[in-house]
Amino acid sequence: MLKTRFVIDVSMSMGKMREVELPSEDGKPRTVQMTNLDWIMQFVKLKVQEMIFHNRKTDMCGVILAGSDETKNQINDSRPEEYYNVVEYIKIAHPTPATLTQLSRLKPSKETNGDHGLIVAIDAQNKFLASKPSWTRKLILVTDGENPIETAEYKQTVEAMNNNKVVTSIVGIDFDDEKIGYEEENKPEIKRLVEKFWRDKFVGKLDDGLFATCSYALRECATPEVKETRSSLLNQVLRFGEPTDDPDRSIELNVRVSKATAIARPPAMKKFGRINQQESAMDWNDEMGELSTAQYAPVKSRTDHFIKEFGEDKNAQEQPKAIQNEPNVKIELDEDGVPILTDDTTLMTLPENATSIDENTQLAYKYGSEYIPVDKADFSQLQTKKGLDIVGFMPREKFRREWAMGEVYYIWPNSDSGRDQVEFSSIVQAMDEEDLCVIIRMVTGANFAPKLGAAIPRALETLDCLLWVQMPFAEDHRNYTFQSLDTLYNRRGVQLNKHQNIPTDDMLEAMDAYVDSLDLMEIEKDEDGNRFPWFDNLYSYNPALHRVKQALFHAAVSRSLATQPLPPPHPELMKYFEQPKKVMKRSKESLERCKKVFKIKHAPEKATVRKETVLVEDREDEPLLIGPAPVMQKRTPPLIGVSGSATPERKSERSYGGITEDDEEFVRITAADAPSSPEKIKGSPSKYEVDLSTLSSQSKVVTQQEDIKPDIVVGKTSPLEDFRTALADGDIVSEAVSQMADVIKELVTGSQFPNRRKAEILEAMAALRETCLKEDEIVPWNEFLRDLKGSCLSPVPRGNKPFWDAVKKQGKSMTLIGKAEATEAGASAKYAVKNETAAQFFNE
Repeated sequence: MLKTRFVIDVSMSMGKMREVELPSEDGKPRTVQMTNLDWIMQFVKLKVQEMIFHNRKTDMCGVILAGSDETKNQINDSRPEEYYNVVEYIKIAHPTPATLTQLSRLKPSKETNGDHGLIVAIDAQNKFLASKPSWTRKLILVTDGENPIETAEYKQTVEAMNNNKVVTSIVGIDFDDEKIGYEEENKPEIKRLVEKFWRDKFVGKLDDGLFATCSYALRECATPEVKETRSSLLNQVLRFGEPTDDPDRSIELNVRVSKATAIARPPAMKKFGRINQQESAMDWNDEMGELSTAQYAPVKSRTDHFIKEFGEDKNAQEQPKAIQNEPNVKIELDEDGVPILTDDTTLMTLPENATSIDENTQLAYKYGSEYIPVDKADFSQLQTKKGLDIVGFMPREKFRREWAMGEVYYIWPNSDSGRDQVEFSSIVQAMDEEDLCVIIRMVTGANFAPKLGAAIPRALETLDCLLWVQMPFAEDHRNYTFQSLDTLYNRRGVQLNKHQNIPTDDMLEAMDAYVDSLDLMEIEKDEDGNRFPWFDNLYSYNPALHRVKQALFHAAVSRSLATQPLPPPHPELMKYFEQPKKVMKRSKESLERCKKVFKIKHAPEKATVRKETVLVEDREDEPLLIGPAPVMQKRTPPLIGVSGSATPERKSERSYGGITEDDEEFVRITAADAPSSPEKIKGSPSKYEVDLSTLSSQSKVVTQQEDIKPDIVVGKTSPLEDFRTALADGDIVSEAVSQMADVIKELVTGSQFPNRRKAEILEAMAALRETCLKEDEIVPWNEFLRDLKGSCLSPVPRGNKPFWDAVKKQGKSMTLIGKAEATEAGASAKYAVKNETAAQFFNE
């Protein structure tokens, strides 16, 4: 239970203008001008938004204004000559979005006297919590410290705050802060004395006080904060055996069950609709007495039931979700079939072949293509008894990790019975000594569906408990099998010891070293030099949840998202998105070894090719092959040692490191071998080619491989000529670009680079870049140039720094393709690099 009082300084000095940095766009810094009051009110609003977001009934807050043009507080009512310019702006209550609206209306005043706001806040807090001594009291003062204050009564104030255990925070604008290393230059003398008083003589004397500058406070507010949710304790009964049938050989204990983990989800978005102006003509006065008008309201859904007429074609295609009801009116249905209404439509017109029915529908199960109507009264429920039934015990190492599913529950002993606590603790300790886990069936209510789970013992500092996690039933298992990674057999059934798919000892050693270098368990050090893991689950925040929360908070208080865009995610959210620098540095050597041993090379992006449908002309005159492929007899290999074989010898083995393996054997048959009619054609294995050239001279057969991979060849002898020929023939540009890039790289990094061909290769690169820019192949060019740079400047395996120097001399005409150049050429700038990156590429 928390009660917070905000004391806000609204004196004239809070109206000074300042420049505040905004999130940068394209690396350019951005600033916006606002008053000191608007800047520090961001901190106050964030604190109030936390209370609204968590929606705890016991979180309450109030606002006191110091230095106001008006005077309205309880102390001044009883002593009119004291405590001027202090207003109780918002009384203590549960915060709502209307609270943020009231805070947004605050403006700097014309007064400079308002140093008694803190005393008024403490007095109001004491009166409100006089009958609530267990509540936590919190007080937050925000000020710029540029106005003089009276310090005579603050000694008694500090003593009273310590007696009432008030948690106090003083947040100042441009206050010196050693934590972030900030110190304001040319600070006025009055502000220096006031700041020293708040820091040393006030906060320094408090038992629980905090002194911070505004910039640090805003940074801390953006830090992800976990909502503390206490799980309620549920009464349960732990049973071993059946107490009703055999009480002498059974145990029954009263226990408590609570959740240990639960999924936290982002706030759900709901549909709202704009209220018609005629319907919302009734205005209302809010707490501030200003006229307001509601513009949006939650949308309620409605379901209409209808069935199609009998006799409709069951094989007809499914109707689209858009149903045409009236001329120029279309009703959209969501995934559940519910119409999505717009401003122009309010009722859904049923299709012509549908009959409307009422909501008294009949429940049914789908059984094949039919529906079996059922009634709940016809089936008796599964008779289960509420409680936790012990099924048996098993060794803890036998519990497989993939069996843990769902949320984790605590099973606590009964706090009202000492005997139950002793018996429960003895079971837990015995399980811990024997290293066992217990299988428990959980039923949360009478006749509820049972859940099966495993519970492991856990000995805490003051008591013992069990951690229960749900286990899968037989129907919940999902099995997936795959072939062995280290055992391979050829088609004859002989096990292979060497193969391109079997890792060698060098590969295994290189991968082991790389995995060991990625160990995160001893990365960080504490103050004493002790190592601890880099990853901590308690500080691994959900980026989706907190990013949505940040956007919600920002949109609720920002007047314009154009002038005040959403800030970037907090660094704590992005902390675990990348490897730590220490690990990256440590694993660099082993990673390079893995690349060398596994012969890893950059794979060019493959172009997606649309399969074209081949139309057959003169269908009536041409013989067609209907049905599956013809039956083919596989050629029998010749017998070793038999002479005069009519079957010619054919090489059908492939070598892998000295070990041979039978290759797939393709047999070509002619029309004479094929059946005479389509009716005689039977299924045959795939991977056989059928020669249909003798069937008709005008028939055109296009294989799938010819569609996917066109016959483009860019050779090393004259690559530029081959490249231009491929483009002129209308072949696929992506494949031609890929082959051209590979040929250039192979020529440049070859063992004997011909220096006389330097000008030819530079000309080929210029043509390749021009084609990539013209045909919107920006990504392949940028990747090729980066790869070529790395290969030329790297001594392993072979470099070519002189050629790269020649490329650099070409300047802008040979660098990466930037966004401005892509836009000017009419290409898509989405995948182009930034202009600064392209300009600085040769200087890196």
